[in-house]
Amino acid sequence: MRRTTGLVVAVLLLVVLVVAGTHFHNAAAAAAAKDESDRRAVAVARQAALGLTNISAQTVEQDTQRLAALATGAFADQFAQQTTAFRDIVTGSQVTSRGEVVEAALSHSDGRTAVALAAVRATVGNAAAPEGQQRQYRLRITLEKTAETWLVANLEFVP
Repeated sequence: MRRTTGLVVAVLLLVVLVVAGTHFHNAAAAAAAKDESDRRAVAVARQAALGLTNISAQTVEQDTQRLAALATGAFADQFAQQTTAFRDIVTGSQVTSRGEVVEAALSHSDGRTAVALAAVRATVGNAAAPEGQQRQYRLRITLEKTAETWLVANLEFVP
């Protein structure tokens, strides 16, 4: 009887350990997947910030296509409506902008949507000031996940 009780306790302990181990493994895998998804969201936010601040009159067609490829929803619609005016301004004023993302991070992510903040430094020149001027921008970039891809749903300059 005593041996049977010990065996039952050992089996129950083993079952508890297996269940707990499986739970911790699944939780760790889910956390790793979320971390990877968040990393991809920040990467897309960086791409969008660079796409917006790296433009020139000579490459405006490719520049706008690159940014449009990252857009979705209302932002894609708004960008499509303003693309012609944007190209006209860039080419008409001979705009050249070279930007770099100083820092970017998520302020919120729930797996389907994310909000990233990006600090960008750019040198912006045009026909009137070809040497360019240093500018600093802060961007709030709202992203939506479609399938496994993050896309920009909104992009705004913030003070």
